[in-house]
Amino acid sequence: MSVLQVRGVCPHDCPDSCGVVSEVENGRILHFSGDPNHPITNGWLCAKVRPYLDHVYHPDRLLYPLRRKGPKGGGVWERISWEEAIGEIGLRWREIIAAYGAEAILPYSYSGTLGMVQMGVSSDRLWNRLGASQLQRSICGAAAEMAVEMTLGSRRTQKYEDVTHSRMVIIWGHNPVSTAPHFMPHLQAARKNGCRLVVIDPRRTRTAKMADWHLAIQPGTDGALALGLAHVIVAEGLHDEAWLQAHTVGWPALRDRLDAFTVEHVAGITGLDAEDVV
Repeated sequence: MSVLQVRGVCPHDCPDSCGVVSEVENGRILHFSGDPNHPITNGWLCAKVRPYLDHVYHPDRLLYPLRRKGPKGGGVWERISWEEAIGEIGLRWREIIAAYGAEAILPYSYSGTLGMVQMGVSSDRLWNRLGASQLQRSICGAAAEMAVEMTLGSRRTQKYEDVTHSRMVIIWGHNPVSTAPHFMPHLQAARKNGCRLVVIDPRRTRTAKMADWHLAIQPGTDGALALGLAHVIVAEGLHDEAWLQAHTVGWPALRDRLDAFTVEHVAGITGLDAEDVV
């Protein structure tokens, strides 16, 4: 039987959705690798996914449901069928819904192999149809999404390739060398075109080490630096007052607040030299 090549995407909880290629023979995967034809991930896989077959075919992998026998922590389990497991879960859900309503059921998940397809299409659809409560999930994810939406008008950012047209890139509190590897080739291409890289981070991260300018501010002073930069922009008339009045919320109040964040004041808070703030 010939080897079948199957293309897909990584199932992990990660928005990059890396392209993968599996070579299958007689229902078993012989080789697993990144898809070199994927336009974004370009055949690269992270350290979590490269040894994926070691997990799939590990001799201790759990392949069937187990029911606990005795008290929690006892470590005693018995094997049951899928029909029994699904039946018992469904019965318990119906009992809870009848007694307390569907909102008493809280889906608690966010990691492992609950990727984009399982979470966005299958999982969310199931819980919405059931009427269950919704988990806010990660604090960092919600904060980042809100910041992007308030800044760009949408929770979707620009394409990675767009950075190649930049003359300056400011990376603030982020370490893409370690956490966004698919962005890095595009950033490197931009730098070859003359783009200057500025990193604002208290830590000397791998990204900070490659920067043209690393601003190592004191931890927790990011807000003060942002207000100080805004103070300079307004003081020097580099902003578009008409646009801010028409397209932002709370601009007059923020503008008045900026008066207190002089260059000298911000330098004292952040630990930077005044020249760095300017």
